[in-house]
Amino acid sequence: MFRLALADIWHEKVLFFCSALGCAAVLAPLIVLFGLRQGVVAGLRAELLEDPRAREVVSVVNRTLEPALFARLGADPRIAFLVPRTRALSATIVLENPARQGSGQRVELLPTAPGDPLLPGYGAIDPDALILSITAAQRLGLRAGDPVLASVARSRGVQREILTLSMRVGGIAPIAAATRDAAFATVPVLLLTEDFLDGTVGPEARPMSETEARQRPFAGFRLYAARLEDVPALDRDLRLAGIEVASRAEAVAGLLRLDHNLALLFAAIAGAGGVGYLVSLGVGLWAQVERKRRDLALLSLLGLKRRALLGLPLIQAAAVALAGAALAFIVAAGVAGVLNRAFAGSVTGDRPVCLLTPAMGFAAAAVTLVGALVASVLAGLRAGAVAPAEGLAEG
Repeated sequence: MFRLALADIWHEKVLFFCSALGCAAVLAPLIVLFGLRQGVVAGLRAELLEDPRAREVVSVVNRTLEPALFARLGADPRIAFLVPRTRALSATIVLENPARQGSGQRVELLPTAPGDPLLPGYGAIDPDALILSITAAQRLGLRAGDPVLASVARSRGVQREILTLSMRVGGIAPIAAATRDAAFATVPVLLLTEDFLDGTVGPEARPMSETEARQRPFAGFRLYAARLEDVPALDRDLRLAGIEVASRAEAVAGLLRLDHNLALLFAAIAGAGGVGYLVSLGVGLWAQVERKRRDLALLSLLGLKRRALLGLPLIQAAAVALAGAALAFIVAAGVAGVLNRAFAGSVTGDRPVCLLTPAMGFAAAAVTLVGALVASVLAGLRAGAVAPAEGLAEG
């Protein structure tokens, strides 16, 4: 059966080449379109993912948020990271390099916890450690492991009191984590600073334990969604709960809409073009069966089984599909190369605007093969139904 099918293809190689070319003419634009969707959307998604704040949702108005709320948010599977924060006005501290007396620098104090997406590579941070932003470290002349003095001052009448903590630099944060002078600290350090400024603790106070700190109400939080797709939903749900937040929800929603619209466009074009080609392929195979009825009848008369006759159009359709898919991917790869050079650096940075992979080529070949086999079933049934007597009658 296979030998006969391939011999027939070779005998009518011009017709086979035209059929494969027709398949490639339909399939190549679809592969290019799919590559454009993958390249553009993947590039925009990668730009968002490379920004550690793309999945961040931060409360922007000071409120009294009870521990029960944090427990509920922490149990939400859409939230990958959650840390409470104190009031913005109390989240500042003066840092000083002990080797440079009088070189104090006021920095913003940011809460952190294990697994902080802004600080990749850092595990649990010691209570006496600070992770400095690059700008703060440069201004103070500090490196990881150096000692640092942290102080907060308050006035009580005419008396000025200062809370001083001997700490060390636990590391330097990536530039994307904080572009301003800032220091990441554990939640107990932020609470101690807030309590001192509120006048509820004295200058001799020291940070409480993490467990005790989490039992306190907080003024706000910052959290990270588990996926980009979760950002718009979390932003919406928190606003409905009466919590004002800031996030990249609009940018993420725009990307998701683009992905969805491109998927609909691809499905519409692929559906119209694919159905049209499969119908033409099925009609062509049916016409070949009708044209070769006498030959098929003689083969049946010579003992070729009905199953083998049914398989002949299927094998030929599979050969057309595979040859067409291979030709289409070669053409699409050439077009993708031209597009990537033409739009280099203008749409998705240094990423390709049309992204083609071998996996996409195999997927296109598989889909085309399945479609061709489905289209050839009727022709195969027609071939299998040819009676041996037709060969004698026409002879």
